Amino acid sequence: MSDSIISLVPPPSGKALTRADLGLIVEDARRLVRSGQFQVVVSMLEPLQEEAEVTREMKSLLAQAYEGVGEKHKARLLWLEVERAGTPAEGNGRHLWKLGNGALERGDYGEAERLFTSFLQVCPGDLAAAERLLEARMNRADGRALRRIYAEHLDAWPETANSAACLAAHVLRHDTKAEALKVLAHAETLWEGSLPAALRIAQIFQSVNEPERALAVQDRAAALYGNNIALLRSRFRTRQIMGAPKDELLKAIDHLISLEPDIARYHVMRARLCANFKDWAGAAKAWEISLRLDDTKLAYWRGLINALGKLERNAAIDALIAKARQHFRSGGAEGLVDLSILETSIGEHKRAVKLAVSAMSNPRMRMRAREAASAALLAAGDYVRAWSFLSGGLEDGTASIETERMAARCSASLLQPAATSGRRRFPDALFERALLHPPARTLIEPGDAVMLVTSSLGAGGAERQVAYSAGGVARLRAEAGRGPTWLVAQDMAAERGRAVMMPVAANEHLQIEDLGPIDQAACFRKIAAEDVGAREALRIIAAMPTRISRDVIKLYDCFRRHKPGLVHLWQDGVISTGSVAAVLAGVPRIVCSTRNVVAQETDRRRYRSYLATMYRCLAQRSDVRLTANSGVGAEDYEKWLGLEPGSIAVIRNGVETASVQKRGNPEARAMVRERLGLGPDNLLMGGTFRLAPAKRPHLWLSVAEIVAAQVPEARFTIVGDGVLRAELEQWIAAHGLADRVTLAGRQSPVEPWIAAMDVMLLASEVEGLPNVLLEAQTLGVPVVTTDAGGSREAVIQDITGYLVQDDKAENLAAAIIRVMQDRTFRLKARTGAPAFIEQRFGLQRMLGDTMSLYDTGFPLQGRVG
Repeated sequence: MSDSIISLVPPPSGKALTRADLGLIVEDARRLVRSGQFQVVVSMLEPLQEEAEVTREMKSLLAQAYEGVGEKHKARLLWLEVERAGTPAEGNGRHLWKLGNGALERGDYGEAERLFTSFLQVCPGDLAAAERLLEARMNRADGRALRRIYAEHLDAWPETANSAACLAAHVLRHDTKAEALKVLAHAETLWEGSLPAALRIAQIFQSVNEPERALAVQDRAAALYGNNIALLRSRFRTRQIMGAPKDELLKAIDHLISLEPDIARYHVMRARLCANFKDWAGAAKAWEISLRLDDTKLAYWRGLINALGKLERNAAIDALIAKARQHFRSGGAEGLVDLSILETSIGEHKRAVKLAVSAMSNPRMRMRAREAASAALLAAGDYVRAWSFLSGGLEDGTASIETERMAARCSASLLQPAATSGRRRFPDALFERALLHPPARTLIEPGDAVMLVTSSLGAGGAERQVAYSAGGVARLRAEAGRGPTWLVAQDMAAERGRAVMMPVAANEHLQIEDLGPIDQAACFRKIAAEDVGAREALRIIAAMPTRISRDVIKLYDCFRRHKPGLVHLWQDGVISTGSVAAVLAGVPRIVCSTRNVVAQETDRRRYRSYLATMYRCLAQRSDVRLTANSGVGAEDYEKWLGLEPGSIAVIRNGVETASVQKRGNPEARAMVRERLGLGPDNLLMGGTFRLAPAKRPHLWLSVAEIVAAQVPEARFTIVGDGVLRAELEQWIAAHGLADRVTLAGRQSPVEPWIAAMDVMLLASEVEGLPNVLLEAQTLGVPVVTTDAGGSREAVIQDITGYLVQDDKAENLAAAIIRVMQDRTFRLKARTGAPAFIEQRFGLQRMLGDTMSLYDTGFPLQGRVG
């Protein structure tokens, strides 16, 4: 900073700055603006705005500084002052240029045309301004006038790649892609090195899904401009469109960050990229940096909360919200609304409503505050009070599109609950309406098909049980000459890992349908057009929250098409949507299989406030049977719902022991141990689970650290992947265990890896009936487990393994060491554990229990065909 700046501290009160002082300030402000020190310029010039001698140039410099620090509104007000202070012919016209660009950005094309016309009176030879004027005129024109306007431009100015690209963009709006590409090809031939033109041409190629041509343009520009930031950003977008791998895209973003590490939007790009690839730990880290650089953006706070939620980091979310409450409360009415939106995102609905209501006294924020209050009340299920806010916006004409959308769904919902219902909470009242007071059904004549419904066939224990059940039931029903068996999934996209268990289920007797590609809006339209009798059911479905109705309508359509005599729904999410669809469609037998203990409010991943109402409604229906896969799970649901003991049938998981043992044969076991570099004396502690907080991988690693210190020959491996992988890799390195712990990722088949273990540790906080414990014992591997859910039912204490009653790492480690140091125990488990699993958890036993429930569990409906 120059000495003149240091000397220009405002003089003592009462002593005005001289014209010479102001001249020095302007000189230094120019230099600071050129060097990008915008905040210094703001601090210098803002206090001087009341000075009588403040010039238009000082206002212009302050406006540029405001733009540099992101204060676009303040900048625009100053540019307007500059415009009012003189005629267009005065000065260099910078204010007209800035105001014209601002008008283009906000879509005020008439104003932009006026301002650029005035600018060209000041600077009549400015080609860039002429092309901005062309942009404004084309935005105002219809498709028929484009060529005429372009010809008028060419009468006065030379044709450039940029002007041709401008024409191409507007031809694309009004004509065919082919016509736009012709103009764009012409623009390429005109290109002579202009970076803005190259970026514009590439952007249009991106928009018409021609990324290869966009990249070719960018490559030509890169030869001239190298590390230009705008060009690097454009190339990154092209790589994304082309489906470049994660590592390549991360490398591109990290290069941008290395050039401008303090620009928050690059870290935001990194966060969103990590989220797209389900790398939630990476996303959280990038969002944290973004917030550190700019904590004024609500989207950054929401992004970090979402990433932490995916990581199940409740304590971190609580700490972040506490910080947000301090930060946003100092931001006036706008800050209160922002905070209200954040509170809604974590389920603090009462607090959110209170904040939004307190902001409504500010007229400028009233519409946004009303919308925030409505969203919080809808999320809380208080639709009646939400309507009071929504209707206010509709009546006074201030409703946004989002407010209108919420109002439509809210009013549809309020019309649906049965007249006899006193329930005021939504969507609970809608579940009660659909399940206890459905419209008269004239929709289907049920056939003899059985249909099993799941969310996906991904790599999970519940999904494996669905696959076993569907394949086995289909085979048994075909052998008995009975009707068809269907397996239906809401999403079986292989590229997202949603079809991993497909080979386990598939056989010649099972028909499989994926509902993922079906368009729910098309479903609504088709059914409404085809079947007048379905319209009342459609109104109920449409009134449901979007995340529920989109799945209900697909299942409703599926049941109408296939007319099953029985549907078997798996897990809370599918039960909540599938039960509504089945009742409304008239399916006569509904089996609902829970796979865990009851989700508590602290479990943000699984908890839904309406589940209790939904299950209590189902329990009142004679055509519904509830099942659990463990005695612990059944008892937990019965207590929660106030049901008599024994109301929920227990059908324990099944293991296809022969197939598991075949895949985990001695040769396959030896290959895995060799791959891990294990010698004959090494003892392997293993685990097979998602790298997610509920599975407590940090506790697992803490146990490994204790065992490693006491058993030198011990080695450790975790088979599985998940959101915590990067964090766990850092933990392993920091604790000096990199040469002893292997994160093997997902492995298929998994049985050779389990067979390679000398002992399996499961340290979960919550479980249903863990398949991995069953599979380990099927392969003769002793297990050590926490007392989570149905784990206690999956072990014979002191014979096939150890159930540890508390969650202390040292106690779990002691059990592991006991197994490792007792060769006789391990040998007994190798023979005793498989026999225990076959007797209690054999696949044929599970299939027999399932078929028995289908055939004898519905005495009023009789046996399904």
